[in-house]
Amino acid sequence: MNKITSFKNILLTFAFTTPLFVFSQTYDVTDLKMNENQKNESSLNDEFQQELSPFYLHGQLKTMHLWRGIAVTNSTVFAIDAGVGTNDGKLKAGVWGGYGTTGEYREFDYYAIYSPVKNLTFALWDIYNYSTNATWNNKDFFEYNADKTGHFLDLSVSYTLSDKVPLNLYWSTVIHGRDRGLENEKNLYSSYVQASYPVVKSKAINLDLYAAAAFALSSEKEDKGKNFYGPKSGLANVGFIVGKTLNFGRYQLPITATASWSPINDSGNIQLAFNIF
Repeated sequence: MNKITSFKNILLTFAFTTPLFVFSQTYDVTDLKMNENQKNESSLNDEFQQELSPFYLHGQLKTMHLWRGIAVTNSTVFAIDAGVGTNDGKLKAGVWGGYGTTGEYREFDYYAIYSPVKNLTFALWDIYNYSTNATWNNKDFFEYNADKTGHFLDLSVSYTLSDKVPLNLYWSTVIHGRDRGLENEKNLYSSYVQASYPVVKSKAINLDLYAAAAFALSSEKEDKGKNFYGPKSGLANVGFIVGKTLNFGRYQLPITATASWSPINDSGNIQLAFNIF
């Protein structure tokens, strides 16, 4: 089977599996006895972020780190997201860090995100996982030579059709770094294409379905379709996300549960996440 036929098959498979994660929405689990003055009060979470504006700071606790169908670590993770954005919300840049409670998992990323118009977003991430058990270069933080670096640059575009039809389409490609062939001679340009849809959005709960395919734009014959996300091309991530926000007075605690299956890796995982602030 040539590359064109294989690519068509991937897209056909993907097209038939898109009844289908936009990031979880938050919900008001309000006390029925709450009076009108209390209802109009902003949450402590909102006030905290407003005080920081135009900067932002978020903290998250997760039972594991699940990323695009890959279990990056099975240990409990505390993640930090911090940065600065423009007043119109179109551009922001920041850093993201994740640290496992066992001391093995460590990650430090940079990113820039640009939304020129409503529903369209471009993002560039510099991702560096320097965990102690890494099989790639996890010691040279400033090494960016393609055949030596432990970093990888991920370029993506996301588009939501409309408010009435909130189908989200997402494409990302690894454009540089540790996404190499067997001989470490070229970049595979591994790509991840996802469709997602919020099927339930209510005050009590939300539910998003998603499906994603992965493949290499510049694969090697001997790799048999191997890419950054798995040993072959095909469905890399299929699942759902359930989200809910718990209210403790004026403090809100959004929680999400993500169930993910990766057919190309013959694996499945469940992640529980708490957005602390």
